[in-house]
Amino acid sequence: MITILRRPTPKNVKKSLTFLLSSQFWELVEINNYQLKKIQSLIKHAYEYIPYYRRIFQQKKITPDRITNLDAFKKIPILTKKDIQQFQNDMLPNNFDRRSLSVNSTGGSTGMPLNFYQDESYLQWSDAARLRAWKFTVGATEKDLEAVFWGAYRDIGSTITLKKMLYYVLREGILPLNTFDLDEKILNTYLSYYNFFSPPIVRGYASSLYYIARYIENKSIKVKKPQAIISSTEILHTRMRQTIERVFECKVFDSYGCREVSQIATECSEHNGLHIVFENQYVELDGQDILITNLNNFIMPFIRYKVGDLAVAINTSPCPCGRFSPRIESLIGRDNDNIELPNGKVINGEFFEFLFFGMSSVIQYQIIYYKGADRLEIKLQQNDSSENVWEMIKKTMAEKFNYYNVYVSYTDKFDKTPTGKLRFVYMVD
Repeated sequence: MITILRRPTPKNVKKSLTFLLSSQFWELVEINNYQLKKIQSLIKHAYEYIPYYRRIFQQKKITPDRITNLDAFKKIPILTKKDIQQFQNDMLPNNFDRRSLSVNSTGGSTGMPLNFYQDESYLQWSDAARLRAWKFTVGATEKDLEAVFWGAYRDIGSTITLKKMLYYVLREGILPLNTFDLDEKILNTYLSYYNFFSPPIVRGYASSLYYIARYIENKSIKVKKPQAIISSTEILHTRMRQTIERVFECKVFDSYGCREVSQIATECSEHNGLHIVFENQYVELDGQDILITNLNNFIMPFIRYKVGDLAVAINTSPCPCGRFSPRIESLIGRDNDNIELPNGKVINGEFFEFLFFGMSSVIQYQIIYYKGADRLEIKLQQNDSSENVWEMIKKTMAEKFNYYNVYVSYTDKFDKTPTGKLRFVYMVD
């Protein structure tokens, strides 16, 4: 692929990337010392310059000099999305010109807008972390072309013309393929572009990659084998990983991040958990709730931020890949994927993955609980009707949850968020 027109990696990002390629093999003691120093610096800054944190610290009688270890850090109250929405102005330094900052936002799974600001230091380290995760960790380099099966209009636009695609390929090093709206004609066009450019890296929403892989397999389309596939944004379920790897004949690397703090963790070649980007993020678990402290955004610090995702555990044992960075084990979905029934029982969204596991006829599913009507709707796409899925679901819900208002519909149309993500399990008021 011609790279002479490629936009060069900025010098400051290149500098951070060089550091990250070395630090990823630090031992745990060195990692902990590094993170503690970054946290202490962040806390001192927040106490002195950020009105919100100064008020919180004073209320809890916390001063920077008391944060002498990572256990002491846990005394700082958890930051929620509601806090950010309510106290946004107080989370920025006084008398600071916002025009010099980069504004970002996320609709989240609730559809409620969350706006936040990020400075140049944050952007520099975030860009470097993404390059390490999406290129070097999977055996590529920053110059390798990647196909991006994405769905957010703000990232790649609502339509992709040939002229725009050539610009992205030659100048930005990506082949952008918008998966917000897909039909057979569009998908065939995308796959022809993919085969022509033959990108070594493929990245996209887990649901988009899964959908495309099933389409390729069902239509017996020949596609070129990439070097690696990176799944992100959504939970990568076992059936999805297996299908994608079978169709593209290469390994899938799961990646975890969010707009608020960018790249959080990525799988290595061992595929036994997601290595935390410890240089940028300090990650804790409050029960199963993931808490993130970004270590590089001093302009609007997110300290012990409850990001809204859940995990089973954090593993601090050495990885066979040679890295000692802590690993997130088994991301298990969004906190609002849990369905709260009137009888007090709660169904974790991950439950349905196990419910349908091993049922070869089930291609895709979506669970919607209408809270006001107390109605659980299950949308199913099946490739045949030999398995009586409806009876199994009805029996399971009655036995395990004492719940009977279950309705099943058979379809290949599933609801998506405004940015094109497929939500597997969610509630509607």
